[in-house]
Amino acid sequence: RMQAEEDHRRFNRFASLFPDDGPLRRELYPRHMEFFAAGKTHRERCFLGANRAGKTVAGAFETNCHLTGLYPDWWDGRRFRRPIRAWVAGDTNETTRDVLQLELLGAITYNTTRKLVDGSGIIPRDLIGEPTWKQGVPNLVDTIEIAHKGGGYSLLSFKSYDQGRRVFQGTAKELIWLDEECPEDVYGECLMRTATTRGII
Repeated sequence: RMQAEEDHRRFNRFASLFPDDGPLRRELYPRHMEFFAAGKTHRERCFLGANRAGKTVAGAFETNCHLTGLYPDWWDGRRFRRPIRAWVAGDTNETTRDVLQLELLGAITYNTTRKLVDGSGIIPRDLIGEPTWKQGVPNLVDTIEIAHKGGGYSLLSFKSYDQGRRVFQGTAKELIWLDEECPEDVYGECLMRTATTRGII
């Protein structure tokens, strides 16, 4: 039983974040709540804060809400009713893998036939599909399907600024999470990707 409880906590982190009460109750995080709520009326938002202030957790929490359709009862921000297409990007492929991918999907594990993400990130393990892997970067997911509560699958892709503006060209997106400040030309491409979807950055 203890192992089952530990597994539930480990593979369902999302459910434990920003609770109603306790030492980590959400009333202690007014800036996070303000940031989430602002998504309802603003296409572009910036969460600027000190190191270890919870910016990455906030980004991962909101990204999970939109990918899965699992919005908490208290959620006042933007809601997508159907599966979405999302990009998550950081400075380099390595920081994208070691910070953003880890926060969302958890660690990389291996079995006898393939490598997988273990589901210990914020996205619940039972909603994570089979990844495709980025060429030339060990253990970095390229794209992965995430099950949506309304049916179907959201598509999550990982990118980095050091790949340059051209990799940010292409199809429309509903959500783009840029972790850390990005080059202006990359930001311009991201605005274009969300223009026709009323997407958010």
